[in-house]
Amino acid sequence: MKFKNHLFFGLIFSMLILLSAFAYHKNNQRKIEQINIDFKNDRSKFLSPSVVNKLLIQIKGELPWEIKDSLALNMLETFLENNPYIHNAEIFSFLDGTLGVNIQEKKPLVCVQGKTGYYMDDFGSKFPISKSYKPIVPVYEGELEEHQKNELLMLMNALNQDPFFKRELKTIYHKSNTLFIGLKSYDFEVEMGSINKLNDKLARLKVFCAYQDNNELKKKYRLISLKFKNQIVGS
Repeated sequence: MKFKNHLFFGLIFSMLILLSAFAYHKNNQRKIEQINIDFKNDRSKFLSPSVVNKLLIQIKGELPWEIKDSLALNMLETFLENNPYIHNAEIFSFLDGTLGVNIQEKKPLVCVQGKTGYYMDDFGSKFPISKSYKPIVPVYEGELEEHQKNELLMLMNALNQDPFFKRELKTIYHKSNTLFIGLKSYDFEVEMGSINKLNDKLARLKVFCAYQDNNELKKKYRLISLKFKNQIVGS
């Protein structure tokens, strides 16, 4: 009796192995007949599904394709992520012969207008100005030196955390290693100095802007300096 039971379970186990091997073989032989492209978080801006589709066909040729293992999918992901506008790409295949492509575009934080204009995201990654999409972002005026990049990113991230400054910030530039910013609703430039005690400086600037808004006899200032401790100096 035990022998028959062992024989029965052995046959079942062997059949499962054969079925798994057959399914694996069939799946490896399956071809990609269709590409489904989806953009994460929002609609496409710099790229479009048709552009991504053309990029894939450029490297793989016309459909159908043979995708035999995950290594091939990883290679396609790497290929797409080499595109200057793509932050992340995820690719997976379905049993019905569809290739799923999830794209996350880079999000511009600031536009640097030096000799060669470009966008920069909050990771410090640079990518070129696009003809198809013009995002409304603050402008950094002049050449951005490499040693100034982290300072700019820290300033931008701090400003973007406050709805008032995120809405108002218009321009940024360095002069003699000192940061200056311009606001949309005010005529004066703001001398930030360094980014030391940045939150304190922004709090003082916000109070000064509120005072300007509520003071009917407000004086016209050309420059507001925040670089002195606990002071706002206007000229």
